[in-house]
Amino acid sequence: MKSLIYLIISTLLSSTKGFLVVPTMKRNSRAVTVMNMAMPKLPPDVEKYSQVPVVDSYFTNEFIPAGLLKEHSTKDGTWGVIRVDSGKLEYRIGEEEIFELSPDNPGIIVPNVKHSVKSLSDDLQFIVEFYRLPDTGPVDEQREGL
Repeated sequence: MKSLIYLIISTLLSSTKGFLVVPTMKRNSRAVTVMNMAMPKLPPDVEKYSQVPVVDSYFTNEFIPAGLLKEHSTKDGTWGVIRVDSGKLEYRIGEEEIFELSPDNPGIIVPNVKHSVKSLSDDLQFIVEFYRLPDTGPVDEQREGL
C-alpha cells in the first residue's frame, strides 16, 4: 500500500513521466515496483548545430531510421532534443527509463547515454535536434541511416 501511495503522489507531482521498473521478490510470486523518473535537463548554454531530418520534414510512424529504433548514443559533448510535432513516441533511456513523448513533452538526449525510440501512434511526426556546449570543438558524427 505504501508503494502505491508513493507511485500516485510521485506521478501527480511529475509533469514528464518516465518509469523505472524494479523487480521485488514476494513469497512464491514476483512483484514489480514502479518508480517515477525525471527527464534529464538540457544545459542552458548549449547551441543547436544540427537537426534530423532537415527543416520542414519529419520522421514518421512509416519512416524511422533503423539506427534510432535500436540502442545508440551520441558522442562526447553532444546533447539532443527529440521534438514530437504530432502523435506519441516511446523514448527509452538504457533499460530502465521509459518516457512517452508528445508535443508537450520533448525528450532530452544526454551525451554517451544509450537510448532508443519506438512509435506509439500512426500520426507520429518528430525531429531530433543536436546541441553542443560553446567552444567544444568541431562535430564529427556519422549517423547511421540518416
